[in-house]
Amino acid sequence: MRVPLAAAPLCLAAAAAAASAPAITPLEIRQGLFATCFADAQTGWMVGELGRIFHTTDGGRSWTRQDAGTERPLFTVACVDPDTAWVAGKEGIVYATRDGGQTWTPRPTGSTRHLFSMRFAGRARGHAVGDYGTMLHTEDAGATWTVEPIAGVVTLPPSAVDLGIDPGDVNLYAVAYGDAEHAWVVGEFGTIIASDDGGRSWHQQRAPVESTLFGTYFADARRGWAVGIDAVILHTEDGGQTWLVQPPPVAQRSYYDVFVEGQTGWIVGDSGTMLRSTDGGGAWTAAPLPIQLAARWIRSIALTPAGNGLAVGAEGLVLRLEGDRLASGRAS
Repeated sequence: MRVPLAAAPLCLAAAAAAASAPAITPLEIRQGLFATCFADAQTGWMVGELGRIFHTTDGGRSWTRQDAGTERPLFTVACVDPDTAWVAGKEGIVYATRDGGQTWTPRPTGSTRHLFSMRFAGRARGHAVGDYGTMLHTEDAGATWTVEPIAGVVTLPPSAVDLGIDPGDVNLYAVAYGDAEHAWVVGEFGTIIASDDGGRSWHQQRAPVESTLFGTYFADARRGWAVGIDAVILHTEDGGQTWLVQPPPVAQRSYYDVFVEGQTGWIVGDSGTMLRSTDGGGAWTAAPLPIQLAARWIRSIALTPAGNGLAVGAEGLVLRLEGDRLASGRAS
């Protein structure tokens, strides 16, 4: 099933806006949010509709709005350190900051495809993935990017072949690193591809499902998860040589993102879905939300090393998490 999901003067304008932007609370944010990340226990970003970028230095209690000079939606954000972050989105737009978001600089990649996920293994090495088999790779902190074809790597199931889908056109929705050398990408038709050499080469791993996978996370080079449509939760303990299906506590939902830090794990999805784990992602239970939030999708989650973090989603939804409990959220 196929699932749709500037120049120097702009940088100067963004710097002026960031310097004068007052702090705001999550209740003041109204646009849909598609991604969030943390660089350390207190510093993080979230991005979404209308090119919105929000920055926190107090663990998500308050935010300042930053401006990259675009109103196109931003689908992903990658935190490298408290000063360095990347955002990307519609039609291949990519911006980077090296000063905590005071300025955002456009970084052309050579691709104009939508980018749904971007991750960095350090300051130099990064990957981004998107629609129609788009996969980008940098080894020099984004100074140059290589477009990597996946047509020779992916073998599609018969259900996709019957639809006339070309292996090189599979939408890729998420990328994750287990460490600097081990990376995974997931997408349509249960596609999982992996690299053991930092992204220089890729091979396909066998998924036990053909459902679209929207999110993936690896705690290290062996333990990982992938989640998707049809309430799919996959788990591996051997770097993806074998993927097993974990029983979902809530059926008939789409799961969009997963994050596990220590013994704390969260999965988020549509219709206000939040699942939590207290045993390092071994088992999952439903975490009920206030009735006001039950109809909203939750697109992204990020945790700090202490297990605290954020989940973000529709209509400016921001949920602050402390360990395996919901600390606060927008209920209006």
